[in-house]
Parts: sequence; structure tokens; C-alpha cells
Amino acid sequence: MIRFSLVCDNGHEFDSWFASNESYEFQIGADLVACPHCNSVKVGKAVMAPAVVARKDRSKPVAAAKQSVALVSDAGGELQRLARELHEKIVASTVDVGENFPDEARRIHDGEAPERAIRGQASLEEARALIDDGVAILPVPILPEKLG
Repeated sequence: MIRFSLVCDNGHEFDSWFASNESYEFQIGADLVACPHCNSVKVGKAVMAPAVVARKDRSKPVAAAKQSVALVSDAGGELQRLARELHEKIVASTVDVGENFPDEARRIHDGEAPERAIRGQASLEEARALIDDGVAILPVPILPEKLG
């Protein structure tokens, strides 16, 4: 999976995940990517600067890469409803393999297990290793009422 920073013709910036650069090109060309702010399908890659970390003290570990998060004012609850709906669809259409997720996802990717939609738990390191190996995974949205 590849995360691209995108911008619409109205200047709204947002991120989106794609299976590959080819998938990005196809979806953009078919107007399948819309700005979440204004629904414009005139979307392109935003200018991105590489993340370079300079450390003076190499004895300290490097902090984990930060992930995109949002704090939204959603008075009508529409975003929460959409997140809940996506979560329910993922749960309804996948098999929970629990902590075996990294191994089972790799087995499916390698053709050693039948192809099927699964979900489960993986550490950040396990998820990154899967993505680095070309296994298309995505995070399951955590519902606000499940936090805390």
C-alpha cells in the first residue's frame, strides 16, 4: 500500500491509500478519487517533502513514524456514521483470525492459503513488514465510542 498526499483543484489537501502507483493512476484517470471536502474529482498529488530525521544522539531510538489522524467537528454525526458503517462492513465481510493475522495474510499473499478477506491484530512493525512485502492491508477504523 502507498499513501499519497493529494490536493484538489480547490486547494483542499488530504491523504489516500492505493495498492500501487498504477492503481493510483487508474483511479485518478477514471475520476474515482474525490476530495472529501468538496467532492471535486480534479485531484492530483500534492508536493511532498521527504521525512529526514537528523539525530545528534544516536544512542536514543528514533521515534515511530507518525500516522495521519483527525479531530473533526461533526455536529451532525455524518463522519461518525460513515466510520461506523465502514467498520461494520469490514467486520461483516471478513473472517477474524485474531493475532494470527500477519502470518495468515502472508500465507494468503504467497498462495499458501485460500484467498479470502481476513481481519485481526498486527503490531506496527508487523503491518509495515507486510506492506513492504507487497501485501495489501489497511487499518480498520476505530470507532470513537470504543476508545477509552
